[in-house]
Amino acid sequence: MKHSNATSGHPVLKRVGFVALALATMLGSVAATSTAASASKNSKPVVRNDALAPIAVQALSDVQAIAASSLWDTTADTVAPSAEAVARDRYVSARDAIATEVAGRLGIEPSRMIEAWANADFAHQTALMAALSQLGVRYRRNTSAPGVGFDCSGLTAYAWSVAGAEIAHQSRSQIRNASPRTIDTAQAGDLVYYPGHVSIYLGVDKAIVHSPFTGRTVEVAVIGKRRSLRFADPVG
Repeated sequence: MKHSNATSGHPVLKRVGFVALALATMLGSVAATSTAASASKNSKPVVRNDALAPIAVQALSDVQAIAASSLWDTTADTVAPSAEAVARDRYVSARDAIATEVAGRLGIEPSRMIEAWANADFAHQTALMAALSQLGVRYRRNTSAPGVGFDCSGLTAYAWSVAGAEIAHQSRSQIRNASPRTIDTAQAGDLVYYPGHVSIYLGVDKAIVHSPFTGRTVEVAVIGKRRSLRFADPVG
């Protein structure tokens, strides 16, 4: 199902090569910054296990600023040709680059994931970027603390709190109180649930970002065959 959104006006197939280059540039910048910080005896850089996390942090900051400033005309799919357009394009480039990298990790065609993320509404894009900003953060039971640790429902509760929706820190409660969707009607950022576990949908097939279990960190994955898989929208 396609969700109308101001970010969807880009020809997806033509962007894949560009965003791959953009991602390489971003990752190089992150690596250079990390190396420089490590060289200083007094510096204490935040260390993450996943190079995508700081890119998602910046993308999250951009999408929040854009939403708060009404930089998008959500009815006309346009923005003023000014600094506002620059902010919009910076976010879209980062979002598409992250989608390309995530799709590559999961063996999914990048253009499909780029399109799925672009078609999600603002709240869902915000929740998605919030979850991805925590890639590499370790699993910690009964915890929902950015940069410190998450259990599965702690990550989803955190992601949606950033998007402005308070949901319970309990997987069954989250899915029970959300509006049911199917894999065909769910959008990126929705909840995906099976007994004992909840995650954030990446908008394509059964791809998710989640905090799986002790000994692992927040990561992207594709769910295997499960009969009881459920999709739901916390704000639908």
